[in-house]
Amino acid sequence: MMNYEASVPSVLSWIGSTLLASIAFWSCFGACVADTRPPDSQPLSRVVASWDPLACGEPHRVVLELEDEAGRKLSQSVPCELGGMTIDVSRWGVYIGRIYAWQLGPEIRSVAPVRIEVDAPVIYWTTATPK
Repeated sequence: MMNYEASVPSVLSWIGSTLLASIAFWSCFGACVADTRPPDSQPLSRVVASWDPLACGEPHRVVLELEDEAGRKLSQSVPCELGGMTIDVSRWGVYIGRIYAWQLGPEIRSVAPVRIEVDAPVIYWTTATPK
């Protein structure tokens, strides 16, 4: 015959210790989860700039620098022979900046001012080839 009176306290202590261990674990784990930043949201729009890659001439990079009305800056550079680039934009509005040709060193060539109105999910923009 089993003694059920002796097993009840041991079962209660087992359940209690398991519960306390779970609470301690999830308290520590929850602190780690609370410190993580949520991932950045997807871009609201994309600006697709393009130019004639056959008119590039000597190898160089094309740089597009944009700034929105709040002063947030965006920039992207690609080899000229690609003929285009894409910049992800997180807010709609007017972006001003410049596009230019760049080679290693301080020389910046073919600087042209840029004004782009971002008001759709994809903005296609064709420009003269920066040389």
